[in-house]
Amino acid sequence: MHMKVSVIRKLLAALALVAMVAGGIGIAAVVITGGLSSTPAPQATPRTTLAPPPPKVPTPTEFNVDVVVTDQQCEPGGGCTYKYTIQPKYIGLHPLPDTPFTVFYEVVGGNEPQKGEFTVHKDQAKILKDVMLEGPPAARLNANVLEVAG
Repeated sequence: MHMKVSVIRKLLAALALVAMVAGGIGIAAVVITGGLSSTPAPQATPRTTLAPPPPKVPTPTEFNVDVVVTDQQCEPGGGCTYKYTIQPKYIGLHPLPDTPFTVFYEVVGGNEPQKGEFTVHKDQAKILKDVMLEGPPAARLNANVLEVAG
């Protein structure tokens, strides 16, 4: 059992290193924690280097999209108009494809969900800045990634 845990830890560490080197636009780090054992660890046999995973179009769970409010105008006793810019982050573990793909998302927290999209080509995302959204005072805007199409 101890040998399996050790192999899994080493595999996860290798994948994290490959992602940091080959990922390009994001750093994915895997924190591997474990208790100390009083028995010495068995000697590992040398292995060949793992090949990096092939590039592929990511899934929606491989993106985090933060919403940064850049301006807010509120009417006394009424609603507010917010301007926001998104900050997309790729958190996947494989390289991105060389061909462009589009990420579709929606911003929630305003009066109504607002759909948006951005295109990624290699390691660059083309986004809109200062997008307007109506909402209540002290609204907390968040983005949910819905789909990735390539």
